[in-house]
Amino acid sequence: MPLVPMSDLLQKAKAGNYAVGAFNIVDYATLQAVVDAAEELHSPAIIQTSASSTVKYYGYQVIVDMVRDVVGNSSIPFALHLDHCKELEMVFNCIDAGWTSVMYDGSSFSYDVNLENSKKVVAKAHAKGVSVEGEIGAVWGVEDDIQVDEQDALLADPIVAVEFAQESGVDAFAPAFGTAHGLYKGKPKLNFDLFATIAGQVETPLVVHGGTGLSEDVFKKLIGLGAAKINISTQLKIGFFDGFKSYVDRGGKIDPIRLIRHIRETEKEIVKNFMRIFGSSGKA
Repeated sequence: MPLVPMSDLLQKAKAGNYAVGAFNIVDYATLQAVVDAAEELHSPAIIQTSASSTVKYYGYQVIVDMVRDVVGNSSIPFALHLDHCKELEMVFNCIDAGWTSVMYDGSSFSYDVNLENSKKVVAKAHAKGVSVEGEIGAVWGVEDDIQVDEQDALLADPIVAVEFAQESGVDAFAPAFGTAHGLYKGKPKLNFDLFATIAGQVETPLVVHGGTGLSEDVFKKLIGLGAAKINISTQLKIGFFDGFKSYVDRGGKIDPIRLIRHIRETEKEIVKNFMRIFGSSGKA
């Protein structure tokens, strides 16, 4: 099946009261892990790429060709999404190269600049059938080499958030409500009321950033409030290194292919677990 726009997946998820996982890949093995997990559980999935690391390291065409090669014979719907990108040029290049969804992250700019640039991205993306994600507020932690200290994080203003979601024309919207990128230090302080207020006033599917470390109960509560996309990145990074370590610790042979297969299986089980929690299993 060809890659699909992310909006196709999220509208169905919102209507069906489940969420689609967006899993950050770093190489061919992690890509295969996401695809294998989706096929085993018959779940839709979003293949997510970090802008400042993955995209800049591999280049546009390599990633698109790799993803199309792996998903080409699958009957499962997948979207290829660009995560957290502040550079309009890169966003536009990804749209032209074949991504089916992009996130323009203008959350660190003024509201007017964020809105203006988001509208530019929406205009170009929609002309090519590509979905767009936007963000209001500042999620703390480190993501894509973008660091926001906890004291500098800003929760989304509900009035501004609703206005932005409606005026920008984005297909998915990530309001900052207390989640964090990376690993949480202590119990997350989430503003569920803020999330619920925004969800109740916009038709746009909502996105949860900083999914790693949240409990199953929290995920289910957020999905019940309207979350349709949940990002998982850090847990896959941890799984990558855990897979490597467990292979070495058990005395695995000096065989790179066997090592890669082991890491792939480790990552696949992580992805499958999240798909079950998010309720997307069997929804493809």
